[in-house]
Amino acid sequence: MPTIAKKLRLAFLCSIISAPLLAGDINQMSPARELEVTVVTGKELPKLLNKASEPYSLMAVSDGQLLPIPFQFDDVSLKGLVHVPNGKVPVKGKVGIIEENDQLAFMYKDMGTKANPEQLAAMEGTLISELEINEDGTQRYAYIVEGNTQRSKKVYTYYDFETGLVETEYFSLQVSTDNILVWSDWKIKGFNGVETATNILDTMKVRVKARMGFIKATLHNSLIPVHTYAVKNGPVRSIVEADASLSILGIDLASGGVTVTYTAQTIEYPLFFLFPKAGEVLSSLILNVTLDFIDFDGSRYRTALGPKEPLITGTKESEDIRDQYKVDLDHPWETISTGKNWDMFFFFERNNGFDPTLNAVYFDEKAGDKANKPERYKGSHSEFGPSLSDLPFGSEGILGFNLYFGPDLWQGNNPEKAADQITNPAIVIVH
Repeated sequence: MPTIAKKLRLAFLCSIISAPLLAGDINQMSPARELEVTVVTGKELPKLLNKASEPYSLMAVSDGQLLPIPFQFDDVSLKGLVHVPNGKVPVKGKVGIIEENDQLAFMYKDMGTKANPEQLAAMEGTLISELEINEDGTQRYAYIVEGNTQRSKKVYTYYDFETGLVETEYFSLQVSTDNILVWSDWKIKGFNGVETATNILDTMKVRVKARMGFIKATLHNSLIPVHTYAVKNGPVRSIVEADASLSILGIDLASGGVTVTYTAQTIEYPLFFLFPKAGEVLSSLILNVTLDFIDFDGSRYRTALGPKEPLITGTKESEDIRDQYKVDLDHPWETISTGKNWDMFFFFERNNGFDPTLNAVYFDEKAGDKANKPERYKGSHSEFGPSLSDLPFGSEGILGFNLYFGPDLWQGNNPEKAADQITNPAIVIVH
């Protein structure tokens, strides 16, 4: 017969578990949610606050039983970004101790149906918290457990510090070990392109254009010192920390670093910089970060403030209408749909109080633009990204250049839905 303790445990579980709701299919989710990394802060997990993260794990219902899913606890640095052990940016608080700003990260798509009392009773360890997302008529759940030895073997992403190769579930990216801003190869796994482009992107391009009186100068990726020195690989995301500095025309314009984050379908470049007042001697300074596509003429391009009718890439008409496609700090996204079941969003972010001017950049060889060298593949078949000017010198800032990509993010011709979901991650309720 069950012991009194067992009866009490089952009674407790029954009190917090109701019958699963059948309103929605948990396997159906929007493309933007499928790529989403769900983050829960320590502040939202009061039972875990000020405790070591090591004893805890995350589980979800799959195939009728509670199974471990990939997760990671990440400390936060003094810059408000994920802390990288052995990096140069100090941790805020204590390493391995769950504090208010620290983060529990896992994939939205790994959440399951609501566990029943029998599934919970059969689980090793102690149930601490139930995590719930209730969206579009569908409930998704995951469970924080203490003292469970099971761990998922699935790894969504890995950065090899020695070779500079990024491997994720969805893509691989080769970057320079000397400069993480320099890409030499980028491949989408299982992607079928066109004859002249078995892949999608040529490369990412960073351009810094300065003018002081009659003197002009331009820097590109390889001329911007970005020294990689530490990485944190977790099953859900890999975080790489690097120094970064910027000098042009003999003026030190910025010093700081970058904490690059790779997930299964995203690449985020949050840069933290101090912009000294010395930069005010420049007549102008423009920073462009663009993505050069290889050969996808006929793709559709949109911006947050542009016309609803997409610009069609690789056409002469694009020269006359591209200036209509605009962005600003409150509407900071651009997007392209290749027509090959693959779409990309490019978002710009910044911290409050750091307010440069934001514009959209679009180049196209068919519209009369010259090739924006250097290029790995000849010709610019469409190139787009954010452009910053009027940088507020004499202040510190965090600038984010974030890429989100995958199949059918536009869902026909509706990029606004994906943009809204990327901007507003799903809300997690902690029981």
